[in-house]
Amino acid sequence: MREDKIIARIARALAEGDAVEGLIRTLSATDLQSLMLRVYRERSARRTPAELLEQYQQRAMVRPRSVEVRTLLEVERAAFGQAHAFEAVDLAPVAPLGINSVLGQIDQNNCLATIRSAEVLADPTTSQALECARRRKAGDRETIRLCARSKQLRLQPFDKPGFSPHFTIFSLVTAGRDRGSLTFELESLREHLSVYLALLRHLGSLGFHFASVDIAVSDTADDEGRLARAQAEVLAPLAAEYPEALLRIDRTREQGRHYYSGLCLRLDAVNHEGQRVNLADGGFTNWTQRLLSNAKERLLVSGIGIELIVLFFRSSVQGR
Repeated sequence: MREDKIIARIARALAEGDAVEGLIRTLSATDLQSLMLRVYRERSARRTPAELLEQYQQRAMVRPRSVEVRTLLEVERAAFGQAHAFEAVDLAPVAPLGINSVLGQIDQNNCLATIRSAEVLADPTTSQALECARRRKAGDRETIRLCARSKQLRLQPFDKPGFSPHFTIFSLVTAGRDRGSLTFELESLREHLSVYLALLRHLGSLGFHFASVDIAVSDTADDEGRLARAQAEVLAPLAAEYPEALLRIDRTREQGRHYYSGLCLRLDAVNHEGQRVNLADGGFTNWTQRLLSNAKERLLVSGIGIELIVLFFRSSVQGR
């Protein structure tokens, strides 16, 4: 059998030196895939129904999320409705292996790798960055605006009530070329924040309750010039349009300094019980610059936890 010959050849190659190093460096991607396919086919054939049920009971990553799905769909529709300037895309459930480690410097152990050189979606914005880079490389010279609703899986420990290894977020990305004078950056930042503010205002009319909304803009390089421009050209106009929200500059932020590059945003909201929840986060990255080897490329990514909105801000919908 051809497969047996392939496995035998791989076994001989691994026997010649350190097996772990062989798996990491010696085997080609095709040979490693052939080996792992054989291993998991054999292991899965030996599993029992009792083992399946035990894993299902013990691992939250394989069980349903405790969220009211019909309400979640209502929030998703509202999000797409407010992001009318963005093209809606349906992301694949998997991405190229290493995408979040290479682009976002995320520990690979926090992502679920497959045996086919892919990994389960852990961050929709890295996948959207690849799509933007593909389009830019194909000759798209216009600003690319994408939005998506996605379910992703992350494997780091979650010990906060309401949080789960898999969850739904709504994300935005804007990709284009530097136009000078921070024009692209400030326009894109204002556009992303406008979508989120309009969404929360609209949800308020549907019975969701946000006791307060706090938007903070920071800069990973602590660039006072960029922050001053963001205050004058982004935050001040939005504050006039959305007086129910606090929009401010935050010079104390440390989170995401190795993930973002330049201006970044954070949106927190307080519910009727006084709980403060981080709903949205985002910022500029160098991902398309690196993917296209072009320092003139610009990319703003952000996402809002629409599942968290359902879990923490729908009390009046439930009649409590």
